[in-house]
Amino acid sequence: MDTTKGHRELAVKYALNDREGVDALLSDVHRLGARRFERGDYAACDVLIDLASAIEAAGLTPRQREALRLYYVEDLTLEDVGARMGLESGRKRASRLVITGLNRIAAVYSRWNYGELTRNEMWERETTDGEAIV
Repeated sequence: MDTTKGHRELAVKYALNDREGVDALLSDVHRLGARRFERGDYAACDVLIDLASAIEAAGLTPRQREALRLYYVEDLTLEDVGARMGLESGRKRASRLVITGLNRIAAVYSRWNYGELTRNEMWERETTDGEAIV
């Protein structure tokens, strides 16, 4: 039994170190949540937990967080996000908030080298004082 197949499939589907990958992941957040609860999919659990951690680490402003929630979780259009948030330039400003939020989350995944390190590479990395990271 291949216990890492689900993780590999999701890593291929979502290249999370760029905005497009984070957009794809957030667009599928409902589907991943269903996989997590209906099938007990551990890979989906891991991806969703990591996403929550990345969002926290991204240092999003409250407005960016709200725009992302409305757009991806409540499935509103950018026009509706802008209207709901009371943004003067509506769609344009909502789009800017979403894109900036996606970029910040992608930067976190990039800093984490998410999905780019193998176990052997992790063992070979060293701290600045020369001790191996375990």
